[in-house]
Amino acid sequence: MTLAGPSRGQLRASGRDGHAASVSAGRRLLPASLVALIAAVGVLVVAATYTAGRLGYASSPWADSAYWFGQALIVAPVAARLLSRRQLGMGEAATIVVVLTVAEYLVKVCYSPTGFTFGDELMHWLSTTDILQTGKLFRPNDLLPISPLYPGLEEVTAALVSISGLSIFAAGLIVVGLAHLVYVLTLFLVFQLISDSHRIAGVAVLFYASNPLFQSFDSMFVYQTLALAFLGLTVLAAKHLASQKRTSDRGGWLTIAVLAAAATVVTHNVTSYFLVAVLEIITLGSLVARSRSSAAWASLLALAASAAFTSWIVFVAPATLSYVQPAVTGALQGFRDVLVGGHSSSPAMSVAVGPLGDQALSGVAVLSISMLLPVGWWQVWRRYRRQPWVMAMAIGSVSWYVVIAIRLFVANGSELAGRAGTFVYIPAGFIAALGVIRLTDNSLRWPVIRADVRRRAPLVVAVAVAGAVLFVFDGLANGWPPYWERLPGPHQVAGAERSVGPLEIALAQWAAEQLGPGNTFATDDGDFAVVGSYGDQNPIANDAYLYTSPAFTPSEVQQAAQQAIRYIAVDRRLSEALPASGSYFPGNDPGQYTRPLPLADLTKFNHVRDVARIYDSGDIVVYYLGQVDYAG
Repeated sequence: MTLAGPSRGQLRASGRDGHAASVSAGRRLLPASLVALIAAVGVLVVAATYTAGRLGYASSPWADSAYWFGQALIVAPVAARLLSRRQLGMGEAATIVVVLTVAEYLVKVCYSPTGFTFGDELMHWLSTTDILQTGKLFRPNDLLPISPLYPGLEEVTAALVSISGLSIFAAGLIVVGLAHLVYVLTLFLVFQLISDSHRIAGVAVLFYASNPLFQSFDSMFVYQTLALAFLGLTVLAAKHLASQKRTSDRGGWLTIAVLAAAATVVTHNVTSYFLVAVLEIITLGSLVARSRSSAAWASLLALAASAAFTSWIVFVAPATLSYVQPAVTGALQGFRDVLVGGHSSSPAMSVAVGPLGDQALSGVAVLSISMLLPVGWWQVWRRYRRQPWVMAMAIGSVSWYVVIAIRLFVANGSELAGRAGTFVYIPAGFIAALGVIRLTDNSLRWPVIRADVRRRAPLVVAVAVAGAVLFVFDGLANGWPPYWERLPGPHQVAGAERSVGPLEIALAQWAAEQLGPGNTFATDDGDFAVVGSYGDQNPIANDAYLYTSPAFTPSEVQQAAQQAIRYIAVDRRLSEALPASGSYFPGNDPGQYTRPLPLADLTKFNHVRDVARIYDSGDIVVYYLGQVDYAG
């Protein structure tokens, strides 16, 4: 008697049932609701470590470990669900992207939950305050002169304050939080539209979240955050314009694209330049893929955006040219030095770097993405070379290697590369996602026996999840806050956000109330932004000579006169610790400190005739130079 085996139809049905059971089991094991719950717990853990830092445990190993544990609770479930081979629907993928974005934004808010402390945020806080107090745009801002010329963020925030009665801080958090979420969701939608895959789109966003600026600068109260949302809307509208078959369906998307591009221009200068570059790359990719419609719409929008920002610079913000010129000149000079066989005079590698573990993590992440991009390019060539936007992503991802070259060989390369990461990670993240999906999906096609495949496939996915978590950790470790302020805590000499505390704010408020606005102040790096924002004063750079000499000499008197310095703020704590950031003072700080500043150098003004001590909190003293005889 012969036993008949199952037919091919029965095997296919069994496979479908097995797959359905697998999908059902996957959803029971890690549904989006559970991912959100675990991420919420992660936010609470990170918030608890921040509280521990403020209580004096910022340098404790257990506090640092707890911080990374909380971040793992946020990132790992998101990565596991997006990289899982189980079915992923559009709604679930979008929900998981929202969970990741909102969770990391809440972590950023928990770092400083009562007020802005980051220098750039304080600069935009000042511009918003000026709009509310005067009812006028384009008011001068001594801290960031370019800011009032691009008032989109401040205008929206001031409007919300006027309507709701909220503080600038609360309204600012709402504006930038919504803008950040809109930007990430537009990226997800664009990725999904061009790949026709929710999973690829979600993984691409996950890669984008490993951008060192994702959790910090791209979600702070700075003008780029709102501009990015408008950039995302412009690109999404451009994609829909190219996809519409009927002319009547394009009117709405064309309106959105034009308005969003104009809003980008009036909100942030650099983002508007990158918007034009993005549209030009889409045009190039469309031409390579021989898509005339896509190329026409992208080039038309690029032309419109170019005309908009050129007109804005000519008629409203001519100072933009002098603002961006030093950065452009420095980058070009660095490349010239490299091409002629030399090296940048200030190589990025000479800048102080973080702990060895952070450096190693950065190296592994950079190397891994650099290796994934060719795999993604191969996928583009095999499956997507007739799709214009995917080709544009492939072309744009080449900038990843350009940024690495800038980071290694150009003066201030680390800063330039970091700022460019916001935009470079868009195409690089998408192409890397194609590479990861290719590698994980191919696990079922390895030339091994079926039982071995079943054992190895979960291992491949697990490795991919671990890698994705490490990529995001790299962005957190090497982004902002810097490693020496990863947790908030007690005052840190010449630091960043940990240099903004009650004493500094009290000084600034006293200056605003007693001295009036706009006085020229000499300060250290930690007091610079606080005195300029909350104090509404004009702090200056290049004032280290006032603090690093044992006497107030006639030449220093003359130099102070040339800078029109009226007040000197002296923080005696500069004699107690080395600067956390490597420099005590803004501008041309001599650096290379091996010991704290001598207290005698800081208190010498007590013994200078005609210098008046007008403020003394114990740690911070303000001296008035208005009675000094500058003529000698």
